[in-house]
Amino acid sequence: MTQSSAFDDFVSLVLKNLSKNGFPEKAVSFPLEKMYETASERGFSFNKVRDALKLKQIHSEISGDRVIFTQEAVAEDPFDMSKMAEVAQKMFQNMTPEQQAQMSQMIQNMDPAEIEKIKTQWDQMPADEKARAVSSAQKNI
Repeated sequence: MTQSSAFDDFVSLVLKNLSKNGFPEKAVSFPLEKMYETASERGFSFNKVRDALKLKQIHSEISGDRVIFTQEAVAEDPFDMSKMAEVAQKMFQNMTPEQQAQMSQMIQNMDPAEIEKIKTQWDQMPADEKARAVSSAQKNI
């Protein structure tokens, strides 16, 4: 078994045990020393497991001799996407017909993976950075 597979298996085991104990509706705790020992026996750090769980919006906190797992609250993005759409529309309207055609062609020729990458970057951007980007774009219209 590869280390990556052992790691993924261990993360899956932790998730399964959390679920069996009422997670995510309830906070669940496990013995801290046992978690570190078990991960170490399998060849990796429990801190890396905690990082992997964090990517799944599972928060872990060490309290005494226990590690407590809770579901992270997913904050709503307060950024209003309609502002960006308005700016893009104004920019497009200010272009010459040739520039509009060029822009349309460029967008049509974009690789779907690249479009998805851009969307992901935008989605992960904090709301204040999104607001700054829109403000900056508005100044350049």
